[in-house]
Amino acid sequence: MRSALANTVSSLVLRVVLDAAEPAGVSGPQLAHIGGLDRSLLPYDRTRIPTADLYRLWEVLVRTGGREVGVRAAAAAEFGRLHVWDYLISSAPTLADGFRDAARFSAAICDPSVEFRVVEDGDQLQVTYVDTPSGDPVDQVHREFALAVAARRAQEGFGKAATPVRVDFAHPAPPHREYLVRALGTDNIHFGQRSDALTFLNAGSARESHRYDPQLREILHFYAQAQIDKVRTESSWLDTFRTTLREAFCVTAEGPVTLEGVARRLALSGRTLQRRLDEQGTSWRIELETARHELAVTLLHDPALSVQSIARRLGYRDQQTMARAFRRWTGRSPSAFRRSL
Repeated sequence: MRSALANTVSSLVLRVVLDAAEPAGVSGPQLAHIGGLDRSLLPYDRTRIPTADLYRLWEVLVRTGGREVGVRAAAAAEFGRLHVWDYLISSAPTLADGFRDAARFSAAICDPSVEFRVVEDGDQLQVTYVDTPSGDPVDQVHREFALAVAARRAQEGFGKAATPVRVDFAHPAPPHREYLVRALGTDNIHFGQRSDALTFLNAGSARESHRYDPQLREILHFYAQAQIDKVRTESSWLDTFRTTLREAFCVTAEGPVTLEGVARRLALSGRTLQRRLDEQGTSWRIELETARHELAVTLLHDPALSVQSIARRLGYRDQQTMARAFRRWTGRSPSAFRRSL
């Protein structure tokens, strides 16, 4: 279980941060080097994105949008954007119970290394965000994002009474803190503390007019656990490229498979595709030969396909050229391989 989730976050979080990119002045080319931004997979709420890719996205946003970009991203996180995790807080009988539920199922959206610790002391509730600190500006911005989202969900679920009475940050104070006051609803903000935390009063009391439905809460718990149990890990950019390359061989009407043609399918230029392959420690020639080898083996299993037609499908000039390549891969001719099946 943990290994499937380790070092990943929900694509829901990445989509929220990505929505803050354009208003922050981030352009498409600035995001092109981040492998996890395959928008075809982002709509799925069970998709997991490498945590490193989210960090790289934050890096780009901080460079372009400045210190306040974490709070701006939190402003884009409207209620429901984080799916079931948002409703865990609002469906609980009290704010304290809501944060306990959110902490219990935090892996539905967060890297499992992240925790929310919830401690009640009399009428005081403290919610602490625990993550491995790095101390860099990106780390500080994403912690401001996390606390701003948590404070926003508290007020959306339980009204103005759920405004934090104190906010602590472990990092140093920014030059100006007005943006945090606006986002968190309090000016009682302290920096250089031992942890990043929100403190609330009377959080153990049920809100007025709050109709608690224990069955709904149980359903949400079941669904949140299902999200954790059935995550679908997103393929890497290289996996996406390889799938696209193999799909290109199936569209014979488009002619031979070329680097430029596959690049267009990935919304890249040919030069960018070559650069990204080089960054992955491979090349167009290596990937093309590998794809041809795998597809040749697969197609030779179909007795209705002649070796000549397979050679054409794979972009070889003639059957003899393919035969030489196949012998180099397997030590046998295509005909000998087919007879051995």
